[in-house]
Formats: sequence, structure tokens, C-alpha cells
Amino acid sequence: MGKTAFQKIIEAHLLRQLPDGRMVLQLDWVWAHEVTTPNGLIDMAARDLDVVFNPNKVKTMIDHVNPAKDTATAIQGKMMRDWSRDHDVEFLDVGRNGVCHAVIPEKGWIAPGQIGIMGDSHTCTHSAFCAFTAGVGTTDLENGIVTGLWVCPPQKVMRVNFTGKLPANVFAKDLILALISKIGVKGATNCVIEFGGNVIDEMSMEGRMTMANMSVEAGATSGMMMVDEKTVKYLWPALAKNYDQDAHVDQILADLEHWNSDPDAEYDQVIDVNVSGMVPVMTIGFSPGNVVNVSDFGGNYFTDNGHFVIEDQKENIVTVAQAFTMEQKSVSQVYIGSCTNGRLEDLRIAANVIKLMGGKISDKVRCIVVPATQRIYERALQEGLIEIFVIAGCYVSGPTCGACLGMSCGPIAPGEVCVSTTNRNFPGRMGAGGMVHLVSPATAALTAVMGVITEPSIELCQIVLAVERNAPLYQAVQPTDWQEVPFERPDYAKLLATIGESENKDFSGQVFYLPKDNVDTDQIIPAKYLTETEMNVFGLHCLEDADLTDEHRKKLYQSQIIVAGKNFGCGSSREHAPWALREAGIRCVIAPPQLCPHLLREHVRQRDALY
Repeated sequence: MGKTAFQKIIEAHLLRQLPDGRMVLQLDWVWAHEVTTPNGLIDMAARDLDVVFNPNKVKTMIDHVNPAKDTATAIQGKMMRDWSRDHDVEFLDVGRNGVCHAVIPEKGWIAPGQIGIMGDSHTCTHSAFCAFTAGVGTTDLENGIVTGLWVCPPQKVMRVNFTGKLPANVFAKDLILALISKIGVKGATNCVIEFGGNVIDEMSMEGRMTMANMSVEAGATSGMMMVDEKTVKYLWPALAKNYDQDAHVDQILADLEHWNSDPDAEYDQVIDVNVSGMVPVMTIGFSPGNVVNVSDFGGNYFTDNGHFVIEDQKENIVTVAQAFTMEQKSVSQVYIGSCTNGRLEDLRIAANVIKLMGGKISDKVRCIVVPATQRIYERALQEGLIEIFVIAGCYVSGPTCGACLGMSCGPIAPGEVCVSTTNRNFPGRMGAGGMVHLVSPATAALTAVMGVITEPSIELCQIVLAVERNAPLYQAVQPTDWQEVPFERPDYAKLLATIGESENKDFSGQVFYLPKDNVDTDQIIPAKYLTETEMNVFGLHCLEDADLTDEHRKKLYQSQIIVAGKNFGCGSSREHAPWALREAGIRCVIAPPQLCPHLLREHVRQRDALY
């Protein structure tokens, strides 16, 4: 029986399999940015574990708030800057950096067959290069920096085949949203999704990265594509340096294709998706799994006692901080960028849609354009794309995660609606009380022009794609001139002797009932507090966006156990959410996928008293 690409990569990196099935894996890369890393650095220093397993395999950067917006974010940046210098770690500072999941492959810091982790849930992006990469919490990130190891839970492999003829106005973003809608936001939990089929074969690496990037929104650990000529050409400068100067693409491809899944490999699940006849889609409500056709959306929202309700889907009622009053398809802001859709191909598509539709955005909306890296910004400037955006009335920012998680550079106000090329539409994601609709760059750009959510036509997109195909060749990868540094392996026996074994004890405590489903990490601890480095601050704001009354919040801080609804803690891999719970005094969370009968009865009994 053949093997999947995931199995081959695991076998090449597996050091030990634990009795519970978890895998101890040797890491090729550990990447770190300024939001999820500083607390780990503080902990490493406090435990006398401030060492690096291999400074040549750790890469650090500023990307979430770029440049710093206040003293707190400046402190985070300084911590990363100083620590990287002290440990001879390559660091991408302001002006030479980019959004992490765009800049990592751009620097050639990934290759087929490798494993890498980062304290960011969209690290799965890099599995588009037939690698296994995943987002982890700060504790796992810290352990990776110190030891070069990652203890990974067992994974299933789900094969998804996209076949048929892709309509011109349907893009990678539409495909991944359609898949999430089909299987649900938990449909690929503890799975690696292997994408295949003729549609993936024909797709650019930028498109493949978009799909891999959002595989986590279906619950997947990672989303993987196979190695082909496009993979090699994209990574060419970084891959070619390991070969003779006369090496050809075919030679390198032949060396790397062995990582691909075997034709007779078996999968835990296979899903076939025929794309012929598909249309552009968008999210509604507060889940990446709530997806509708763009052409079907409009005028079907109404408010009801502080609830945001979707007609014909009233079972999906979601409470928001403020009820919306909306005109048909009304839009406040359009956002084009992020680690999902801020690459040069995305900017080309958006700019050409705007140009072909008259070159001006509607006076009814504001439009923010964010090239994902400094290099992409430079190339967009050379190609005249930035000029198109600026003349159209858009605000063009330097690379930053910024508004994607409501931290800077474009958060929205309560009651506002943002049509965005980002990856999450959780409650308050881009600003408390706001609504985010996830779309492709083509839909976003046309919406900016029209002032209302509008489906791009096949005819328009055919012209746009023709322009894209005739665009100048873009050499995406530009390795740095970083020279590897000599290093000594840390004395792990000595380090281990300084760490005492923790003692597990049974405990009892007061229970806080939270009868809500889909309480995500942004509700547990809002993104605006991610700049904090003092742990107690997270506890002070625990569940701040979870719609609790003052009385309920008082009960929360008197409790040690939370009994919650389904899918508690969904969303980002960042560890700030469990820190917030811990600092609030919570030692245990009980949130089963399906509540067992006796717990359900108690859940219902307590609900009226609590709410």
C-alpha cells in the first residue's frame, strides 16, 4: 500500500511515538512574530531556559502591528529585536518585513518535505509547498525554540479533489469558502487536508497558498498540496542554491517528487468537488462556514431584540454587541490584503477590476489596500498597481496584519460592515460590534467600486485574468543574504535537571455555566489585548466580548470550572485565550462536541438562572 505525503514527511521526522499516539517530531523551522512570542521569551528567561536549538533554523519578524502603534506594541517589537540579536537569529524588522505567511516563502524559508511551526494559526499556509506546517500555542513555540521538537497530536488525512472547469469569476478564496461550508468549521479537526485534482494542478502558487491558509477554518491542522513544476519555480532561488549552477527545474523536481502521495495511498476520507458551474461566494453571519452566493445576498437582514438574524436561517441566530440597521447590501469598508489575499496576484486582480470599472471607488465606502510584504509593495509600485489604487481613492498601507484582527490600520466601528479578503468573520474580529463578509479580491474590488456587495461577472474576470497572464514575470522568492552562524547544541541534560516534574492533582471547584456555542478565542480575549506582556491583564479581560452581565462576570471570577457549549475555544492557535482563563482562576473547561444527556439536563436547568 502506498503512502500519503503527510505519512512520508512524518516518517522522515519522527523521533518517538508516545503511548497516546502523539508524535515527537524534529523541526526544520520555527518562525516567530511579535504578538505570540514575547510571553514565551519572558517564560524562557524566568525558567533559565533561554537557549535556541539552532539559531539558523529560527526566524523572527514584526508583522501584526507594523510599525508599532503605541508603547505596548513598541515594547513587543523591541523584545523581539533584542532577543534575536542576542541569539544570532535572523530578524525581519520594519521596512524589510511583511505579513509572516507571505514573507516566509518569499525568503525561501520552506521547502517540500519539511516541518515548521509558528505561534499563529495560519501557519498551515506553507503546506502548499508539500510541507507540514501548523500553528501552535506559545508553549509549543517556546519548546520548539529551545529543543527543536514538536509533540504533534495524531492526524488523519482527508483528500479533497477539485475537478471540472473553473469559471473565470471563481477564485481560490471562493473554493475554500465553499469547502468550509460543505464540511463545516469542525469538519477537518485533527486532519491534514490534501488538496488535489485538475483545478489545483492548474492553480498558481498564490491561489494554493490561499486555500492552504484557510484550511484551519475547517478545523484542519494543515492543508497540503503536492510538489510540481510550479512549486519548484516559485521557490527556485532558494532551492537552486543547493544544486550546481547548471541545474534545471526538471532535475530539482525529480528530486522532490518523492514527497508526493503515492497513487495507491489510502485516505481516511475522500471528498470530490466539481467546480463547473460554481459562482462567487461570501460569508454571512459570524462563521467562515456560513456561506452564500454573492448574487443571492441582499436585503435579507433584519434586527430582532439585539440579534442579527438571517432570513431562512433563523436557527443560526447570533447575538452581537449592537444590532445592525442595514440598507440593502450596505458596505462601510472594503479591505484587500492579509496573509490570505495580499499577494501580488491578488493586488493585480483587484487593481484591474477597479481600472476596468472606471478607476474610482464609490463615495459610499472606504477601501484599504495592504500589500502583504515589502517586496510585494515594491513590485506593485513598479507595475503601477499602487497608482491605480491611490487614484481610485483607496488608502494603501505598508504590510501589516493590522485590521484583520482589529489591532490597527482599519478596525471598524459598531454597526459597520466590512467586505474583506481576510480569513475570519468571528464576532468583533475587525472591531467590536462590526460585521465582516469574507470574499475574493475580485468581489472586494468590485464592491469598492459599486458601493454595494456585487458579484464580478465572468466577462469582467476573463479580461482581468487575461491581463494577469500577460503581466511581467514575477520572481516571488528573494532569499536574504543571511550567513549561517556557528552554534553549540544546548546541554539538555543540564537544562532538564533544573526543571522539576509537575504533580497532577485532582481538584474540585465552583462551576460557571456558559451555555453558548462557538465561543471563539477573540471572545475569550479580544485581540486588542494581545499587546500585553503581563499575564494578569489577560485575566482581567477574560470573556470580555462574550456578552456577560456584571453579575455573570462576578460569578466567572468566583469559579474554577467552565461548562460551555460546543466548539468552545475555536479560532486562533494563540495561547492568550487559555492564559486569560487561567489568570481568571479557571482550571478546567468542559466543552464536549455533543453534550452528554446528564450534562445537557444540568446545562438547561442552569441556563435560565444564568441568562
